[in-house]
This record gives sequence, structure tokens and C-alpha cells, in this order.
Amino acid sequence: MDSDTDNSAGVSPPDERTAALARAFDSAWERFIEIEGSRADTDDNRKRLAARIVALARAGESDEDTLAQSALIHLCVLEEAARLGSKLKTAVAPPVAPPPGEAAPTPHAFSPQVVAAMSQALERCVETLPLQTPSSVLQFLSDRILEHASRGEHDPERLSELALEALRTR
Repeated sequence: MDSDTDNSAGVSPPDERTAALARAFDSAWERFIEIEGSRADTDDNRKRLAARIVALARAGESDEDTLAQSALIHLCVLEEAARLGSKLKTAVAPPVAPPPGEAAPTPHAFSPQVVAAMSQALERCVETLPLQTPSSVLQFLSDRILEHASRGEHDPERLSELALEALRTR
């Protein structure tokens, strides 16, 4: 028996697997553009979505809806992280009162390392949340991460813990 047509082990033929991945991509892409708008219709975003769907499939996920939803969340988190990074490039650390007799420190933008830590923190948060998390929750988490990073916390794990705790207690 040809292994490409053997479904006894629950494995789809290669053509059906490819079609399922394509349907998951189309479903996620359509919803992504509805959420983010036409400005998000970029080749980079298409590549990110496709890469995530393929990675999920290689990890063993075969349900089209789950593939689409998981990849959509991943792409939305990346977009939110990019927005957070843009905010952070222009954000400055809160002023700290200098010791008596010393000049106030000059405000500065976050370093690329801190921006990366905040993006990682947001991704960690999303990994712990249900699949269908409202964008208002992502915005809340982003704001808490930015707030704590402004106060000097730069560890991604700690930033995500603080943001999730704030979400639980709001």
C-alpha cells in the first residue's frame, strides 16, 4: 500500500496536509487584517504567519482551527510588541530626584536590550492566556510592562509576572 494514501495511522496525505495549512493560513490572515487593518498587510507579516503555522504543524498540531487561532495570536502579539517597541523608543524613564546638590539625570530612551526584554515579557504573558484573548487585555499587559520597565525592571520573566499579576488584580 502506498504510504501517501495510508490514513490508518491518522496521518493525512501530503497534499491534504498542505491544503490544511493553506486553509489555516487564509483563515488566520483574514482575521489578522480585520484586527490590524490594511497597514499590517506586509510580506514580513505573511512570512511570520506562515512560519508559525509550519512550526505548529511540525510540533504535531493538525487541527486547522487551532493552527489558525494559535498563529493569529502569535502574529497579533508580534504586532503588539512592535507597537510597544515603538512606544518605548520614544518613552523615557521617569524622573528620579537627584541627591541634594547633584544635577538631575538626563532622560533617555530604552535600550534595544530593554525593548527586547519587554517584547519577550509580552510573549510570555500571551503564552499563559487563553487562545481568544481580547486586544484590550493585550493593551493592558503592554501598558503594565512599559510601566514596570520604566521603573527599572528589565527581566522578561519578572516583567511578565508583574503584568499578569496586575491583570489578575484589576
